[in-house]
Amino acid sequence: MAGVRIAVTGTPGSGKTTFCSAIEYPSMTVEEIAVNHGCIGEVEDDGAAPIDVDKLCSIVAWPEGDTLLLDGHLSHLLPIDAIILIRCHPSDLRKRLSQRDYADSKIEENVECELIGSVAAECLDKPCLELDSAIGIEAMIDCAERWITDGFKPLRPNEPIDWIGQIHGDD
Repeated sequence: MAGVRIAVTGTPGSGKTTFCSAIEYPSMTVEEIAVNHGCIGEVEDDGAAPIDVDKLCSIVAWPEGDTLLLDGHLSHLLPIDAIILIRCHPSDLRKRLSQRDYADSKIEENVECELIGSVAAECLDKPCLELDSAIGIEAMIDCAERWITDGFKPLRPNEPIDWIGQIHGDD
């Protein structure tokens, strides 16, 4: 598929960069794209540099070529053709983020976002493949490659991941 742009998104710590570095498609990070287009601010107290997504969307020009993966938790907000949404069980995510130099408040904010599926709720207007990182990188890549070569079918997951239902039961 020529010229296809696929967002690889999910809560910070879910496994986006690991996935992008392991799959056989070229990728760019949202941060790289923002820097290249002058759409990134100074690093703030939480250690993150804000990205002006609106400005970036209005000026971004994708490189020519084949399929390109866009790695980052804001990638689904860019002009893209499809989305790979990587999910991570909240307890596993808390462990991963605790190994980073994140403040407790930032860890809890990201775990809560994953628990309620806030990124998933933003991915409703494009074909979306939802992957649970617990299945392992090889299985994730197999699923993604099949989905891409099948023309992004199905367009939506049959049963989206529901951490609240899994944790508290579907009563």
